[in-house]
Amino acid sequence: MNAAVRAVVRMGIYLGCKVFFIKEGYQGMVDGGDNIVEATWSSVSCIIHRGGTVIGSARCKDFREREGRRKAAKNLVTRGISNLVVIGGDGSLTGANLFKEEYANLLQELVAG
Repeated sequence: MNAAVRAVVRMGIYLGCKVFFIKEGYQGMVDGGDNIVEATWSSVSCIIHRGGTVIGSARCKDFREREGRRKAAKNLVTRGISNLVVIGGDGSLTGANLFKEEYANLLQELVAG
């Protein structure tokens, strides 16, 4: 996982993007705050040889509910994040697909307040 994280961060920076870590997966995206931090070229140095993932991972009951996904959308918008790379298995990708399908409506709900 760390090799994939490093590749995404470095390619994003190379392409001129601002890249963020979302610590602890969807739980970090729902909780926001210090779980969403800007990644730098050096923040992914010397991580390939480590097992697991330096950004952590976690199951997230909140993200299974629309309100949790709305909180996640708000946390992304607040930081100006417009694209999301999800690295994981079936559950992660199922969540990403649902989030993508609902995203426009979630943003409308946030604007409507």
